[in-house]
Amino acid sequence: MTLLRTACLLALSALLCGPVGACKGADSEVENGGSGGTAGAGGGTVLNLGAGGSGSASGNMSGGAGEPEGSDVSECDGFDGLDQCGVTSVEATFSKANVLLVIDKSSSMDDQPEGFELKKWDALKAALEPALSAVESEMTFGLLMYPYGAQDDIPLLCYDENCCDVPTGSAAIQVAIEPGTSSASRVMAALDATGPGGGTPTAAALEAALAYFKTGAGQSLQGDRFVLLATDGGPNCGRADTVCSADRCTPNIDGDCSAGEENCCAGEGRYCLDDAAVVEKIQALADIGVPTFVIGIPGTETYAEYLSTFAIAGGVPNPGSPPDYYAVSAEGGVEELKRTFSDITTHLVRSCEVDLGSTAPEKKLVNVAVDCTIVPFSDGAGWNIDNDAPTTLVLAGDACEHVEREGARRIDIVYGCPTVK
Repeated sequence: MTLLRTACLLALSALLCGPVGACKGADSEVENGGSGGTAGAGGGTVLNLGAGGSGSASGNMSGGAGEPEGSDVSECDGFDGLDQCGVTSVEATFSKANVLLVIDKSSSMDDQPEGFELKKWDALKAALEPALSAVESEMTFGLLMYPYGAQDDIPLLCYDENCCDVPTGSAAIQVAIEPGTSSASRVMAALDATGPGGGTPTAAALEAALAYFKTGAGQSLQGDRFVLLATDGGPNCGRADTVCSADRCTPNIDGDCSAGEENCCAGEGRYCLDDAAVVEKIQALADIGVPTFVIGIPGTETYAEYLSTFAIAGGVPNPGSPPDYYAVSAEGGVEELKRTFSDITTHLVRSCEVDLGSTAPEKKLVNVAVDCTIVPFSDGAGWNIDNDAPTTLVLAGDACEHVEREGARRIDIVYGCPTVK
């Protein structure tokens, strides 16, 4: 069964939930193989999915294994409902996260919003560098900047046809997705080597990202694939023959229309808001299994409704909504932008499907804990293991809704303890 994984992950290495002491007693009803009573003191096994995505048992039981150095996902002190059930750990393997950074470098990125300590372009670089450095050994990255001139830089004040350029084919990808240990520095070097200029051809940039993942080099990447879109304004650069009213004209919306000019898009259709095309491209990415995170840098407040639509279409909206996209305020400055990147690349598990490995477990001796809290078994409401797919555990009902919407720091699959119901 294909597993749906929808989180961008900070640590994809195995996290081990080492032995826990005697679990706390509980009044929960348990299934005990027909013998009645509560679980005895027999040993159990924990499959920990604390880094996000689905995992599978890939090692021998290791009593005493703890979390790897640098992990910030704390161990579970115990599991309420599993009376006196000691556990050991089985290492879990995780799918690698491949992230294509799609970065808006339109001319407005040269602005410095009131209350913001840096220009937006400099702030983005200052926030992105530590975020990439923190996860470079666990993730892979690539870069697509837009607009981008394959031959010549696009000037800050751009009035030519190339103001909306996005190269096609492999030329659109300034840094191909590679292990972060090599690509993180290349991403930052590429950002340092250019500067803001031109329009905001977001749809064309996402079309290039789609081609990369669908038919280009990104098609063969092993692991989960994501787009992280960071933009500071409304998308434009659509068809030149587009006709739109002033309320959908980006210069009018931004307050940049000359005094007395009612509609700056009259005869300039490429300035019209191009939101429908952006949604179409994001949905096309989602259709091939590539979710899109959306970050709104200061300047996007006026476009909040559209960016929220983009985020929902991308399948990984901000769990702290509203808004549904990751919004950065001018008041929050670089530190808020850093936190936003960290929020996206954090320990979040968002899949309701968990791979249990190649051997089907004895269902009556399986328990599930989300953030160290046992989820009672209830077919259709808590979790289940389908007889037709006995090596896949599926969260359901409120438990699944919680994980998909808000994520989880860790999911533990506990073997050997009678099922809490």
